[in-house]
Amino acid sequence: MVRSLKAQAAVDFMMSYGIALIIIFIAVAVIYKVSVLSPVLAISSCTAAPGFECESYALNVNGILALQLSQATGGSIIVRGAACSSQPNNTGNKPAFGNIKVANAIAYYPPGNSVGTGLSVYSGGSGTMNMYCYLQPGIAKGMLGNSYIGYIWLNYTVPGYGNLTQRVATINMRYT
Repeated sequence: MVRSLKAQAAVDFMMSYGIALIIIFIAVAVIYKVSVLSPVLAISSCTAAPGFECESYALNVNGILALQLSQATGGSIIVRGAACSSQPNNTGNKPAFGNIKVANAIAYYPPGNSVGTGLSVYSGGSGTMNMYCYLQPGIAKGMLGNSYIGYIWLNYTVPGYGNLTQRVATINMRYT
């Protein structure tokens, strides 16, 4: 009788843990199947400096950032150059890679961009720019769904005040 009770206790113990493990396995399988933990679902962000706002933005797998940036600095600005880099330079005032002088040189922009000729953006208005984003040695090409973290700089003229180069946004986005 005592052996029978020990055997019964052992069977109950094994069944309890067996059922618990099966439930955990099924839960993990369901989570995996519905892609709840997929990195593609992570939220992209563009945090703009005061006076600026990222209205829309997307980074394609070829490293081209399409950015619609609005400004409310109190007057119009003329964007002369833009840069997207994964790191700032040693002083933090310009990009470390790519368009390090935030110039309007054609090499830093895909075809059809309006920055090279000067893009006027009125206070309360917005402008659309396309630029290459850079990682250390070259253009930040990536796989669909991978993450890119970087910064946006603008070289712009404020009529009557002169030329400024300023970091205007921090981006954290997925390649689309």
